[in-house]
Amino acid sequence: MHPRNKATMALAACLTLTLALAPQLAHAKKKGHSAKAMTMNGQVASINLPAGDDVLPDRPNAEAADRNCLSCHSAETVLNQPAFTRDTWAAEIDKMRTDFKAQIPFEDDQAILDYLTAVNGVRRDKWR
Repeated sequence: MHPRNKATMALAACLTLTLALAPQLAHAKKKGHSAKAMTMNGQVASINLPAGDDVLPDRPNAEAADRNCLSCHSAETVLNQPAFTRDTWAAEIDKMRTDFKAQIPFEDDQAILDYLTAVNGVRRDKWR
């Protein structure tokens, strides 16, 4: 096997493990637990995530978006989405919950929607 293919496969395996553990790590972090020894399918796994100060631009309700979106996405990823309507953003939040098992409290939905439509909604000229 070509060395580049081996490196690509190793990177893919690391990314898969990271994505698989992300919801557990985010949940543990929110609860104040250490993320050093989490279990996945009965196996103990350890992952060290770099400390980051990646936050979304300061706007009303940014805290709710930071708390719920940045556990899986970078600020750059969130801000570089197409300009969606409020209904489309609501569907995206629902998709994160149902398809990707994101632990987004329902009481944060309105704040997240307000934030996302303000910074990246159909009328995005308001902030940019």
